[in-house]
Amino acid sequence: MRYLEYSEVLGVLHMANFVVVDAYGFLFRAYYALPQLHTSQGAPIGGVYGFINILLKHLLTHNADYIAVVFDTGSKNFRHTLYPQYKMNRPRLPEDLLRQFSPLREAVSALGIASEEVHNFEADDVIATLSTKYASEDVQVRVITADKDLLQLMGEHVQIFDPIKNKYLTDEYVVDKFGVTPDKLLDVLALTGDASDNIPGVPSIGVKTAARLINQFGSLDNVLSCAEKVEQKKCREMLIQHADQALLSRDLVSLQRAVEFDGDLNKYAKKLPDSEQLLAFLEKYELNSLRGKIEQCYQISLESPDRQGGAGEMPESHTEDPVAFLRKCENVGLLAFHAKIADGTINELSVAYDREHALTVRGDEVRNFMDAARQILASDSVLKIVHDAKLIMRHFPDLGAFDDVMLMSYSLDAGSHDHSLAGMAYRYLHQKFPARLACTLVQLHGVMRNKLLLDRLFTVYYQLERPLVRVLYEMQEIGVEVDTEILKQLSQDFHGSIRSLEKEIYDLAGCKFNVASARQLGKLLFERMGLSSSAKKMPSGSYSTNAEVLTELAAEGVEIADKVLKWRHFSKLKSTYVDALLRQVETGTKRVHTSYSMISTATGRISSSNPNLQNIPIRSKEGTEIRKAFVAREGHKLVSADYSQMELKIMAHIAGVQAFRDAFSEGKDIHMVTAQQIFGDGVTDPELRRRAKSINFGIIYGMSPFGLAKNVGITRQEASQYVAQYFRSYPEIKNYMEAIKAYARKYGYTRTAFGRKCYISGINSEQHTVRGFAERAAINAPIQGTAADVVKKAMINLRNKLEVGAIILQVHDELLVEVPESHVDRVAKLMKEVMEGVANFSVPLKVDIGVGSSWGSMAKLESV
Repeated sequence: MRYLEYSEVLGVLHMANFVVVDAYGFLFRAYYALPQLHTSQGAPIGGVYGFINILLKHLLTHNADYIAVVFDTGSKNFRHTLYPQYKMNRPRLPEDLLRQFSPLREAVSALGIASEEVHNFEADDVIATLSTKYASEDVQVRVITADKDLLQLMGEHVQIFDPIKNKYLTDEYVVDKFGVTPDKLLDVLALTGDASDNIPGVPSIGVKTAARLINQFGSLDNVLSCAEKVEQKKCREMLIQHADQALLSRDLVSLQRAVEFDGDLNKYAKKLPDSEQLLAFLEKYELNSLRGKIEQCYQISLESPDRQGGAGEMPESHTEDPVAFLRKCENVGLLAFHAKIADGTINELSVAYDREHALTVRGDEVRNFMDAARQILASDSVLKIVHDAKLIMRHFPDLGAFDDVMLMSYSLDAGSHDHSLAGMAYRYLHQKFPARLACTLVQLHGVMRNKLLLDRLFTVYYQLERPLVRVLYEMQEIGVEVDTEILKQLSQDFHGSIRSLEKEIYDLAGCKFNVASARQLGKLLFERMGLSSSAKKMPSGSYSTNAEVLTELAAEGVEIADKVLKWRHFSKLKSTYVDALLRQVETGTKRVHTSYSMISTATGRISSSNPNLQNIPIRSKEGTEIRKAFVAREGHKLVSADYSQMELKIMAHIAGVQAFRDAFSEGKDIHMVTAQQIFGDGVTDPELRRRAKSINFGIIYGMSPFGLAKNVGITRQEASQYVAQYFRSYPEIKNYMEAIKAYARKYGYTRTAFGRKCYISGINSEQHTVRGFAERAAINAPIQGTAADVVKKAMINLRNKLEVGAIILQVHDELLVEVPESHVDRVAKLMKEVMEGVANFSVPLKVDIGVGSSWGSMAKLESV
């Protein structure tokens, strides 16, 4: 299978581009592929959010001069007249999806996009008509859809773009999937029919047979007229018996390309949306997080002062002397400011000292104002109220006392997907269009500070989130040194392993194929090699070749499956880690500077990106080799401190598991202790210890016996027996699990040992799958969240006490410090004392200390 490369797409950008969107097809894909978001009033909006988000992303990266969104009318059409049973067996759509039809139409209108729908025809017919009518040497038509029927339209000037895969589809893709080129697809679909639309086709003829027949005879008409010549008896009989049915099916599948409706190409010219209508839509459906992308896409501002609601509100001052204004801020003891940043430069500042008095500084005035404000910004006697303090520190490194409303919002509800200033203004202040941004910051600060007190989250923000900003900012700025020569060598080594594995795979397969193509691999394994016992088909009709399937095959002795798993392993290491890291190393310093996010997880965990250093493999040999590229600068060493068994110790503390407490206090191997509890005293078998370890951690994550059976490689009956024995051995854990689920059902959230709230969405859902997922989250969140809080507190305390050296990396439960060689022992001792003393749990926390010249060559330090 081959997708069109982006460079090939660029070749047609000199032409006018007409984007045609299959509205409901796109919505359906977004609904099923993305999280099911709801507004605060419970209205489903996830599909519409996905539709807008992906469409804007497409428009940002692919030029569009004209755009049309095509809807189905929802009523019967000419195909029902031809065949009354058409689409008769379709199940009713989910209620949450149906309720998004109307908001989708509102979205399209609010974005200023022309739409079409024509009575007695389907959206596919209208799309086909638009494509046929306007595709030419001067106009390139791009159809955004995942509907296979529309692949018929593909041609020199009509492209198909799959919105979820984010890929242009090519002729090769159609041939790979259907066995024929796009111009012959109609005849293949006529033979196969379509069960989802109740199109009959010819019984017993699938895609492979249909493609073979069409390729052999040239067309459906020729196949039917030469049916007597078809060798396979059953196929020949079916074609003769159901010839009329095949022709009917072709009429049903065929796209009408001359549907009549008003309008010429200019009707679909891309235009700017009406800001007031668009803002009202975003407010109504609580989609303010999309504002930034909309502004970027249309090159407009949705925060103009004249849109500020509220009678009698004073306009922002643009003429007051900045020095005099700053003096007032100093007298009040408060400076709220919001910076608009583009390409790393502040081009506008909105500042205020209360809810009514504000000043806006733009353009050349910004630098002068920043110079005048530097002393106040660094002062601890004037409180700065900002949004995203860590970003502000990039421009004001000496930022003094501050409050960050973004982190206040995160502390109040870590699970919220919108901590933008616009989203918070709507949620907490009911402001529609917060143009007076600095005054909005002052208002939010007062409201959210009180809410932190009422929700007993004051300490979470003031003792964990706010102090951590400075720590993470410094870590980002310092970065970590990378030995690029090691990475280059690894890239070459991995490339060699990939090529070697490909040769072995081709030898085992007996042919060459695209190893990266799941479809080609599936056909090879389950059709050509006949490994049907492990075959699992996905809704698309292709075989699943995920890691789970390949691992099962490898365990059965299928060598090619094992080789493909290794090929994927090396391919991912090379592309995702080694080559990506090489691109992100700063040439001058040879250091890489990751970006830490404080608001990305629901449990309080920190995440990193550009690069994501938290996902570098830990246990594999290759992962260790990659870590060896992270080195200490000359004259320094890296000191690592990693919490040992922290999550199990937290479980022991929260659930009051006496057997765990005793085992940890006596220094016993907790997994061997569990193995002996389940399998009998005196057990020393490493395999049984491995199973016990899987159970220990599986229980924390709410794993079912079914999941445990798959994870450990045992029968479901054995897994059920192990879990039952586990709960008999540790009844406190079972009691904790039931109690925490009941608490979450009653209050909608759980809490960590530090008081952080973890909201549990869907805990009272009537859908078993949704409720089961939520129950597992309720069990795990207090443990994961407490572990996150422990690490955050450790980072804050260590940074405050570290006199030499610097924290340069945080990955899961591990901290990495770069320190001069002469201070290694002192810093190692300090790290152990600080990190083990963070929390007074009933089970003492322990850290393992390692020292080395690189992250991947740490020697355990026993002397501390």
